[in-house]
Amino acid sequence: MRSRRNYNRNSRARAGRTFQALLIVLTTALLGACSANDAEQVAMYDPAPKSPAGPALQTLGNSAKFGAFTYGGVWQGMGPVLELETQLGRRLDIVHWFASWDTPYFPELVKDASEGGRWPLISWQPVNQSVSDIADGRYDGYLWEWARGAATAPGLVYVRPFPEMNGNWTPWNGDTATFRAAWRRVVDVFEQAGATNVRWVFSPNVMDEPRTEANRLENYYPGHEYVDVLALDGYNWGDSSVHWPAWRSFTEVFEEGYDRITRVGQQPVWIAEFASSDEGGDKAAWVSEMFATSGFDRIEALVWFDEDKEADWRIASDASVLQAFQQALAAGTVVASSGLNTTAD
Repeated sequence: MRSRRNYNRNSRARAGRTFQALLIVLTTALLGACSANDAEQVAMYDPAPKSPAGPALQTLGNSAKFGAFTYGGVWQGMGPVLELETQLGRRLDIVHWFASWDTPYFPELVKDASEGGRWPLISWQPVNQSVSDIADGRYDGYLWEWARGAATAPGLVYVRPFPEMNGNWTPWNGDTATFRAAWRRVVDVFEQAGATNVRWVFSPNVMDEPRTEANRLENYYPGHEYVDVLALDGYNWGDSSVHWPAWRSFTEVFEEGYDRITRVGQQPVWIAEFASSDEGGDKAAWVSEMFATSGFDRIEALVWFDEDKEADWRIASDASVLQAFQQALAAGTVVASSGLNTTAD
């Protein structure tokens, strides 16, 4: 596999060298100001005194990129995406859409979505194609067509195959060994075709369904060499669903899944699908509290699901909700962590 899969390790190494250099400078200064005994104690117990103010609090609003799936966008042109950007008063960092395995790769969609530095995120879902047939190579020709197309993209292309694989509502749920083999075959074909600008997003649902040991999200993971981004899907359904008849904060929705997915690997973490209903609570307050949430330091991107579907998930479902987004996104500097590779090989 290519060296680009070591970007997190390289970033950590650079950070470690920088910290070591800083540590030497601080320790030397302290040694010059203290007696030998005091200096020894300082070096041993307090090599880098903390600032009285403490470290800055890292919240989702000032540490994560923000993107969205927009109903009708990109398949019907960039109009819905541009309209949402106008409402928010800022450009989306990530443009998300769904593609089925009965459609070819459309380079113009990726080109349009990539303009201005946006990252395209494609959820790629089989229709009548089984993971068994994919793993056996029956669709290699189709994969080669997609791979050759993706290789011509102007920048990175994030691909999310088989999303929510640990949910029994997906046809690719159940056979974890065959799922892993199918995923690896897809990635291997793209590698062979030279599509080195593709980044692979492993995106289970935040909770396993059914909740059995065999169906745990960890069992679907195809391996570090085959995954560039770890992701989760989850929703605050409020009173809009009989399955989740309770209002839940962002933390309540994602805390357990986040703890599990971060143990799977060291890759960046995205929330690839999420939203809140407006039934059963204050959606505007939910949004504000979400952006102010801390303790999810590995999350590098938030991708909202902007559609009136099972519930009204839209950002502009109400003027107060839209205002909450506008204020949060304007207040924070929404950038990716330096640990995320943003350049194609």
